[in-house]
Amino acid sequence: MKTALLIAATAATTLLAACQNTTQRVDRFDNVRIQQMEANHVTRGVFEKVVVCLNARREIRPGGAADHFLLLEHTPIPDFTLAPGESFTLLIDGARHTLAPTNSPAAVVSRPGFTTLTFRTTAPVFVDLANARKVELRLRGTTSVLERRLARASIAEFKSYLLKYYQSPPAPPDAPVAQNLRKS
Repeated sequence: MKTALLIAATAATTLLAACQNTTQRVDRFDNVRIQQMEANHVTRGVFEKVVVCLNARREIRPGGAADHFLLLEHTPIPDFTLAPGESFTLLIDGARHTLAPTNSPAAVVSRPGFTTLTFRTTAPVFVDLANARKVELRLRGTTSVLERRLARASIAEFKSYLLKYYQSPPAPPDAPVAQNLRKS
């Protein structure tokens, strides 16, 4: 019994530690610098049936223009079809933000076993999330609804993300290097 409990606690700790990460990379195909949170687990329930992660993403174009996205990742939900229109709602300390799914101009690669939904937003929403006391989210489907409350650790991850990437102006990606033909 003690061994099984120890194994379960170790697995849960490993899962939680793996759920907090940020990355920065340049997508050479789209010539965009991507700064993104990864696997920011919304709630910390050990035996949840549906795992939900909410992540921030900023894409910086060569001219310095930036697009901001929230990525909602979830494990498959049985018989769930996303409702049309503004199907994602955030309540940040009582302030309501409704978002419609969109596509990112740069490729979004889903993690294995997760469905990723992309929602365009603004940088002030990231700031509101990082400074919030209470954040609730609702994902509306055609026949069901998924509701979660953001854990304090997830809110702290938004703050860490902002402190890491938003302290200085965003650096545009390096221009792609063109290979010139050699003349003999």
